[in-house]
Amino acid sequence: MKDTTITATMKKRELVIFLLCFAAAYTLNVIGIIKNDAPARELVTQLHLVLLIAFILYGAVIILRVLYYLISRLWIRKK
Repeated sequence: MKDTTITATMKKRELVIFLLCFAAAYTLNVIGIIKNDAPARELVTQLHLVLLIAFILYGAVIILRVLYYLISRLWIRKK
């Protein structure tokens, strides 16, 4: 069985990707608050939902990255 190691560069890349997903979810929350004229305290009280949306976005990004990897591997083999 092959041992794999997770390098610091890989950890940093995944952290940056998750932080971008969190920033996107937080931005969506701010837009929703402005659009619905809600109180500013919802920036804090809805943080658990923002985190949930960030995880959902991160999962979608992972799925897209896996699909890209599989398609690129199939494309390379056909040539």
